[in-house]
Amino acid sequence: MLETVREKIAYLRGIIDGDPSMEEGRNSFLFTKLLQILEDLADEVEYLAGAQDDLDDYLQEVDFDLAYLEDEFFQDDDDRFDFDDQDGDWEDSVEGSLVEVECPECEDIVTFDEDFLFDQGVQIRCPRCDAVVFETDDFEDFEELFDEDIGESEDDD
Repeated sequence: MLETVREKIAYLRGIIDGDPSMEEGRNSFLFTKLLQILEDLADEVEYLAGAQDDLDDYLQEVDFDLAYLEDEFFQDDDDRFDFDDQDGDWEDSVEGSLVEVECPECEDIVTFDEDFLFDQGVQIRCPRCDAVVFETDDFEDFEELFDEDIGESEDDD
């Protein structure tokens, strides 16, 4: 069986060249020109196939480089996300992003997001006994500002 486009064109050329009725005339000229066009098209297809292979190789290298950069850049974030094989979903595991503090009154463990450690005007209370377990240094400033806003709005009524 014929495998490539070039082999098919060569087969057609052999048929045309071997037919004595094609020696002269318009049919011979027409078929010769058609075979030349087919050969040019085969050249272009081979060139495009080679260029496509080169692009595939290049794209694969870029993909590997991008994966490496993602691993390096998002290394810390990967610890926060785990793939759950049972459901096939990504789950946000909060390990490492929570802070546990022991309540000074009831000794119960209070857990909160570590982002609160860096916020301003934060006060965290024990849900069991309502004792303050964490408070930022500037909490009182925010509390006074909040009380002033409430007092002004009550005077307006």
